[in-house]
Amino acid sequence: MLTVKREIAVHVNELPCLPDDAPAELRSSAACPLIVDPEQRAALEHFGVLRARLLNARNKSGVRSVLVSSPQRQDGKSFTAVNLAISLAQLQQMRVLLVDGDLRLKGITRNLGLEQRTGLADFLQDWSGFEDCVKSTTLPHLYVAPAGNVSGEMLPAILEGARWPNFIEKAKQEFDLVIVDSVPVSAPIADFELLLNACDTALLVVHVRKTTRAAMNHTADRMQGKLLGVVVNNKEQQRNLDYHSPYGNHTTSKY
Repeated sequence: MLTVKREIAVHVNELPCLPDDAPAELRSSAACPLIVDPEQRAALEHFGVLRARLLNARNKSGVRSVLVSSPQRQDGKSFTAVNLAISLAQLQQMRVLLVDGDLRLKGITRNLGLEQRTGLADFLQDWSGFEDCVKSTTLPHLYVAPAGNVSGEMLPAILEGARWPNFIEKAKQEFDLVIVDSVPVSAPIADFELLLNACDTALLVVHVRKTTRAAMNHTADRMQGKLLGVVVNNKEQQRNLDYHSPYGNHTTSKY
């Protein structure tokens, strides 16, 4: 069970535009608390458990690229993807790439203030090379590929063909683990299947009392047999926890 405090708020749209080679700064916000924040000690511990289970699965099966999705919007997939990537990088034993594959909402890109930076979409449209689309962060061993620049009419076409699989293969050559934030599974678009096709496996984030049975059934039909585990978000907390927050996320994982 995991509780996350959300007191530290940063408005991404108030952050200055960064030079394209400037490291991405990891800042907690009300929308997406990060475990680099000392206030998130409980979250740090529980993402450590999720990290250990993922690394165990990696050692057994050799998975290198992990898609993180959810049945519906606002189930906590982006929150889970970015904090899992941070937790992995904090070991300082492997290079980790976090990819914002949600090219429509660009949640991770917005949360990290990277809206004006080149990224995945630029590579997919052959506007930029792989190295130009990957940014360092203020956490050693963690790198991020923001969503990049794309107009709505170009989606999902730019995910088709060989460019997306090529991006993942290049990423696996350069990094030990690749974490991809996806669109929700139930979104009535082809993006999810196209993103999943190139990834080794997938984690599914579900939200207690929000994710519907119909959404879960629809999700099961679209996972292509690649489901590695389920992360339960906003799980009922124990009443005696000292780090209670009315906005807390409570996460457990099942493999």
